[in-house]
Amino acid sequence: MENGLSVLLIEGKRRLKNNFAQELSDKGFDVATVTSGATALETIPDLMPNVVVINAMSLRTNGLRITNWIRTAWPDLPIILIIAEDEAITNAPQANVLLRLPFTVQKLINRLRLFNEVKHKHILKKGVLELNTQTAVAHYKDKEAHLTPRCSDLLRVMMEKPGKVLTRKELFSHVWDTDYTGDTRTLDVHISWLRNALEENPRQPELIQTIRGIGYKLNL
Repeated sequence: MENGLSVLLIEGKRRLKNNFAQELSDKGFDVATVTSGATALETIPDLMPNVVVINAMSLRTNGLRITNWIRTAWPDLPIILIIAEDEAITNAPQANVLLRLPFTVQKLINRLRLFNEVKHKHILKKGVLELNTQTAVAHYKDKEAHLTPRCSDLLRVMMEKPGKVLTRKELFSHVWDTDYTGDTRTLDVHISWLRNALEENPRQPELIQTIRGIGYKLNL
């Protein structure tokens, strides 16, 4: 795998000179292929790719509708749109990169590698705990957890100061952007969700420890 970069390729059955799926796989990218925009919308939540590549020419479309669908649902998901050389685009596409055929596969690979560099800025790793702050997916030992945005923020704050006791006030300030600690149940509930998602035994947590009367500590 190209440094862990996963690619969702939306490509129709219309035969073209380039076999992007095969050539990208040969270069070490983790490629999943679907044949329509509707299928892509169903696939993305489970796959959570790092980049979507839309081969509009193979779909007999300019790809704008598919691009807009994906951009609306996942505003931060990088999109590369491939169109014909003579395709007239009247509206500005919502894709991050627009490529006009013909071009070499290496050009596509170069664009993907740029997103790979950005991807790794979203990876926070401390010991055996890893968090992708962009996709809100955490890995701890042999467990994978898809977190809510708030739980992801909470885990990120704790990962930035592993082993340090964080007070309730600190956590509320950094995660909820407030110093109000009158209702602490919100914090406790999110800690419970994190433990259920990551701990082997949430009732006897080893990773996220309670420091009575003070707050919580990430034990790494």
